[in-house]
Amino acid sequence: MHATILMSLLVYDCLIDRCNETSREFAILNNGVIIRRYKEDHFERILEIRCDISDADRLLYLATTAYPEAVEEIAKAITAARNSD
Repeated sequence: MHATILMSLLVYDCLIDRCNETSREFAILNNGVIIRRYKEDHFERILEIRCDISDADRLLYLATTAYPEAVEEIAKAITAARNSD
């Protein structure tokens, strides 16, 4: 099962700053792609991370312990992935 996490660049920067550069979580975050999408009357840039649900769970655990502000965005992606099956 796959998940697509959409994360603001500010949250991404803060979360990756709290990662060990040799960790799996760092690699997952580092493989994200910056996308541009239209929101209301302007464009916003966000990070899109496509990963297995197990990797998303790893990121969720990291967020709960290292940067709780990222929990909501990751949890939303995990819930959507589990509900789509």
